[in-house]
Amino acid sequence: MKLYFKKTESGDIQVQIEKGTVLNDFDYVEMLSQLMQENTIVCDWGNLDEQEKSKMNELLDKIKVAVTTGMEKSLE
Repeated sequence: MKLYFKKTESGDIQVQIEKGTVLNDFDYVEMLSQLMQENTIVCDWGNLDEQEKSKMNELLDKIKVAVTTGMEKSLE
């Protein structure tokens, strides 16, 4: 899965997710669907600074661990 980050002029961070060869506005369901298929995240950080990248990496690492843990649990 590939995510594209961009900081707007007002300081907000926008994220787009790649689905096939198309970029779409970020969608949590699409992200989880892609992570369930292959639990890998590649990021294009755009114009984010190092602190923002670090914080986002922390969050994405936690999400990957949660997906791995959830996939290993029995549905029973």
